[in-house]
Amino acid sequence: MSKKRPEFQSSKSSESSKYQKPPQSTNQPTPAVPWNPMLRGLISIAVALHLLAVAAAPWDLSTEPALPPGYVPSASANGRPQLPPIGDPVWQQPVVPRKLRQFFHHYLNLTYLNHGYQFFAPDPAGTHLIDYQVTQADGTVVRGRFPDLQEQWPRLLYHRHMMLAEQTELMGSESGQQYADFLARRHQGRCRLQWLIHLLLSPAEVKAGTPLTDPRTYRGLATVDSQISGEPRIEIPGGAL
Repeated sequence: MSKKRPEFQSSKSSESSKYQKPPQSTNQPTPAVPWNPMLRGLISIAVALHLLAVAAAPWDLSTEPALPPGYVPSASANGRPQLPPIGDPVWQQPVVPRKLRQFFHHYLNLTYLNHGYQFFAPDPAGTHLIDYQVTQADGTVVRGRFPDLQEQWPRLLYHRHMMLAEQTELMGSESGQQYADFLARRHQGRCRLQWLIHLLLSPAEVKAGTPLTDPRTYRGLATVDSQISGEPRIEIPGGAL
């Protein structure tokens, strides 16, 4: 028994040595090389400009022109005060949001950060449509509308047509003329194009069961005529196209 005891102790010590942690190396790993200060500064500026661009679009949409303090409107024929039209220089435009929107205009379009905030609650707006009819030389009339889920498919194609109708006013007065000229060349005839807005139903109309496609919910904003030969003619009864 006394002779086997050392063997038991030696085996026990050798067994326990298997579970001992290896000695840690004194050589610590070399830390990662820090960013170049100039690169870090450029990235920080880029992130700050991006966040400013994100805030610029909704800020501009939520601000409206106002009359200067102390402005006294002129009296109309019925004695009520008459405000000047929106395009009158007397209206004061919010300088900062307008300038920011102009500065980031191309970046907002590229990254699609200027999407329709007014589409959502609490103040959703109507949607825009473009109706057209082209009268060909033989009297055939080609009619169409965009956007139209029945005509534009897949969904991406419908979305592109929807944005063409929604951004017509933002692209300037020549955009509607370009649409009319393109459709006239495509269908080889005289084109009349109408820019419409489809208004939402009021709570009273919803309770009365008025359908969403009720003709009274469509209002014309502008009309554009184009022809393959001859000077195009533009009629703008209520706005610019």
